[in-house]
Amino acid sequence: MKTDKEIYKIFTAYPKYLFNCANIKNRTSYSIESVTLKEFELRTDGVLTPKNPKEPTYIMEFQGQKDKNIYHRTIMEMALFAMTHSNCKVRGIIIFLDKNLDPKTDPWYSLSKTRNKYLRIVYLKDYIKELEKHTPKHPLVAVFKPLLENDLETLKSQSKTWYQQIKKSRLPKTAKENFEKAFINWLLVRFPDVNYEEVLKMIENLPKLEETLAYKQLVGIGEKRGEKRGEKRGIKLGFQNGLNEKRAFMLKEIKRFEKMNKKGEIDDFLFKKLSAPIQKDLKKVNDQIKEMLKDLSKEKNS
Repeated sequence: MKTDKEIYKIFTAYPKYLFNCANIKNRTSYSIESVTLKEFELRTDGVLTPKNPKEPTYIMEFQGQKDKNIYHRTIMEMALFAMTHSNCKVRGIIIFLDKNLDPKTDPWYSLSKTRNKYLRIVYLKDYIKELEKHTPKHPLVAVFKPLLENDLETLKSQSKTWYQQIKKSRLPKTAKENFEKAFINWLLVRFPDVNYEEVLKMIENLPKLEETLAYKQLVGIGEKRGEKRGEKRGIKLGFQNGLNEKRAFMLKEIKRFEKMNKKGEIDDFLFKKLSAPIQKDLKKVNDQIKEMLKDLSKEKNS
């Protein structure tokens, strides 16, 4: 499972959590961005730049798969950044999804054991496990559940609870949105046979269209409009309005995914996975609307 991109978005949205899991007591605020080091065309997962130039700059890498060169690459990135930014202190952070992914390459691994901690090593699974023991409702615990929970039945039954913990958290709006997106994207990967709409139902308990207040109101409007033309026709008008409402929502969702794809927030594979089932349902709704219009036209002419 590809994890680096989502983990980057989570920590980019709220760097405070990155410092917490790396056990760094930062004395200033930091901005975070991905930087390309042109000398070797190396691209860092992220560079944490301090507002106070006297504080260290952190080069970080997220590692969700085995890579025997992760230490060499990180040290090269640190050295290249230091060469082009001679007045700053450079430190490194490597976040491994699992401690078994850590090759502990010498001599660089030993930098994590120095007093000054020139290189910080984080084992994310272990950190989340410990965090859950004393703060089980922490949003960082919740957002990683689709990635770290092994039992699919537990994941399916508890996903709403964990998602609501994110939604009800005190995270800033942008951070909360990134957490929610990561949670949903990981659920889609863990349940490859479940479409986007079904995932939303899983985490939101969304009612069927026929059960929503909006639908009932639309049916009511249709019934009132149809008082002069017969009760049956009024109900049909209400049903047609309900279908139009559903169609508008689907079109809005597809456009939202298109924008996310253009911005690079989701790749082409995920875009197709998200939009394909909605396109399929959209065709069904369009066919239903056509049939409804035919029936209404026949009744009007009869």
